[in-house]
Amino acid sequence: MRHLATTANRIDDWIRRRVVPDPSQSRVNSGRDRRVALAAIGRCLKDQYDAAATPVPARLSVLMEHLKTQA
Repeated sequence: MRHLATTANRIDDWIRRRVVPDPSQSRVNSGRDRRVALAAIGRCLKDQYDAAATPVPARLSVLMEHLKTQA
């Protein structure tokens, strides 16, 4: 669980440094900025979850395929 909290903190820090604009800058198109920020958050989360995903062991994959063919 601690690993997940550390990962979430890293994502939050990255977003704050690179995505969230400086408040002193003028906000010309806040809707567009929000979509860009949300897309960046989504990409970052996807990358983190993909990196954390464990592959399915080959033995389990073969068993799943065998069960599918029996159904």
